[in-house]
Amino acid sequence: MPEESRPSNSQSMLELVPDFLYQSRREFVERLAFKLWAKRGFPLGSPDVDWFAAEQAVYTSLVTSGMIAPSDQQNIQRAIYR
Repeated sequence: MPEESRPSNSQSMLELVPDFLYQSRREFVERLAFKLWAKRGFPLGSPDVDWFAAEQAVYTSLVTSGMIAPSDQQNIQRAIYR
């Protein structure tokens, strides 16, 4: 892959694909948060860091795909889990 087409950030892109067709969004966020935690080397404490990052990634993906309408940051959880 040419250098120009690679993502500019140092982290690799996360693949946001459900494991199975009817996986709930909460389960999806949970699995993604675990993957993010593993990627950070399973550090102790601060599990909210990975959970919030997973929610943000899922929310961004849903808005980008047109599945949900954009909302303010305070309503991300309501938008994801409805």
